Amino acid sequence: SVDPKLFNKRRHLSPRVLFSADPPDSEPASGSHGPGKRNRRRAELPQHRGVYSVCESVSVWVGNKTKAMDISGNEVTVLPNVTINNVNKKQYFFETTCHSAHSGSSGCLGIDTRHWNSNCTNSHTFVRALTSFKNLVAWRLIRINVACVCVLSRKSWRQ
Repeated sequence: SVDPKLFNKRRHLSPRVLFSADPPDSEPASGSHGPGKRNRRRAELPQHRGVYSVCESVSVWVGNKTKAMDISGNEVTVLPNVTINNVNKKQYFFETTCHSAHSGSSGCLGIDTRHWNSNCTNSHTFVRALTSFKNLVAWRLIRINVACVCVLSRKSWRQ
């Protein structure tokens, strides 16, 4: 059982982390940052004709995360279930990853392959999560996938 007071501090809350008895069915609400917090820009479906993402991605709520890397480089155990006020809740993370068909060696979409090597790769951020490390349960910053970005390198440095 987890002390409910742990959830009263706003600094522990992240729109990409959710404790819920039921699986979430939508992405985090843009206004869920709390009062006084700014809304971050988000990648949306293309608003203008001809505007496309160079890397295709998939965003889902992940509820089966058991291990993660913390900000100190330690592999920690993510607490999958916690009991808050006698209610069993699961810890979910909203992650965005590269779509497997277009990541890796296939390259980014729309890149001039004569002059550039490219590939899509996951980028990460750190979010607060309830974890266990060396038998100590605590809030820790863990790394999750948040975007799919294009990495470029020039094929030849001579022009």
